[in-house]
Amino acid sequence: MNIAAVVKELIRWIYALSPYFWLDRYFKNREFAFEPESDSWQQLRNRRLFLSEFYIVGWLVLAAGLFILSSLFSLPQWIALLLGLRIIGILNKELGVILFGICKITEGTAVSATGRVIVLAMVNYLTAMFLFAGVYQIVGAFAEVPDYLLGAWQAPLMQAMHTQFALSPPFVPADLLTWGVLTSHGLFCFMFGTIVISLFVSLLNVKPLKA
Repeated sequence: MNIAAVVKELIRWIYALSPYFWLDRYFKNREFAFEPESDSWQQLRNRRLFLSEFYIVGWLVLAAGLFILSSLFSLPQWIALLLGLRIIGILNKELGVILFGICKITEGTAVSATGRVIVLAMVNYLTAMFLFAGVYQIVGAFAEVPDYLLGAWQAPLMQAMHTQFALSPPFVPADLLTWGVLTSHGLFCFMFGTIVISLFVSLLNVKPLKA
C-alpha cells in the first residue's frame, strides 16, 4: 500500500467536489482538439487561467461579503458548515499543488511555484481568514471579551485576524464547539504556512560557490 498514492487520490476526490473542477475540466478537454501551443489552444489556456483567478478572487469577495452579512443578520448554523467546506477546499487544493503538482492548470512537477501561484495562495489565505471570521460570527462564543469589542463583529474578526497572522487567539473560547473551530483554525494556519514556505523555497535558485 502506497500512502502517498492514497493521499493523492483523496485530494483528487475532494477537489472533484468543487464546481470549479468540472468547469475547468470542460475547457481542458476542449484543449485536446487543438495542437499544443497553437493560437486556439493558447486562447483556451488563457481562458482557464482567467477562470482560475476569477474563482479565487471571487471567493475572497464572497467570503468578506458573507462575514458582513453574518454581522448584520442571524444566519443559520449550516452556513458555517458551508464556509468550513470551502476552507477544506482551499487547503486541499494547495496541498495538491505542492505535494503532487495536481489540482492546477499545468499539472506536473510536484513543486512548481511561480509568482502567480504565490500571489493566488496569499489571496486564498486572506479568503480563509474571512471564512473563519464568518464561522466565529455564526457559531463562536468567547469568554472575557473587552467592553470595547462587544459589538456584533469586532470580536470574531479580531479572533480570525490574530489567529491567522499571529498564530495565537486573542480570546478564549467559551464552549466546546468554538474550541473545535479554533483548533481547526490553528491546524489550517500551520499547514498553509508550511505550504507557502515550500513554495518560496522552490523559487530559490541555489548554486554552490565557485572555489
